[in-house]
Amino acid sequence: MKTNENDFIAKEGIPFIVGGFASSLLLYKHSKPLSALSFTFGAFSTFFFRNPKRDTPIMKHALVSPADGIVISKEDAYERYFFKEKVKRISIFMSVFNVHVNRSPINGKIIDVVYNKGKYLPAYREKASMDNEQNALLIEGRSGRRIVVVQIAGLIARRIVCYKKPQDDVSKGEIIGLIRFGSRLDVYVRDEIDEFVNLNEKVVAGETILGVFR
Repeated sequence: MKTNENDFIAKEGIPFIVGGFASSLLLYKHSKPLSALSFTFGAFSTFFFRNPKRDTPIMKHALVSPADGIVISKEDAYERYFFKEKVKRISIFMSVFNVHVNRSPINGKIIDVVYNKGKYLPAYREKASMDNEQNALLIEGRSGRRIVVVQIAGLIARRIVCYKKPQDDVSKGEIIGLIRFGSRLDVYVRDEIDEFVNLNEKVVAGETILGVFR
């Protein structure tokens, strides 16, 4: 089950939405408080799994945000899966109120994907980048530049979804997966970029330019 650009709701959310509203109807005659709680869960799931359309900038060398959320870190950090050295890292925290559909920051090809089991620490904590469950994608741009995007589960998130596999082509702003119920995205860049975003700035997946390659 894969979410597409034209889906108003991420398909992974349908069981939660249907389950919430169906339970509300079934419980209505027996327990109105439980019915109301189930309805609220169904409504929240509809909100959480929304998949709004995005207008991706056509700027050739732009690196766009892979996630909705807030920039919580901009620093050099060790990238352990592919680069295996310290490079520039931009971290984005997604609260339960953000859209959780993830998008490719550049045009290119998926070179490799690595999944790593781990803990479920709060995603805004620095240790989450090392200790939490995560999925790393190595993406090579058409110019040969490579970046790493790491999907990181959070305290409430219990499932990382990745639609892409090695050798898949991706377009900038294309959906690559999602994370359920609160999480984080780290973007590692080895090449020099002029950064466009600041700490604590709100970003939008597929639209906000994080930086431009020099």
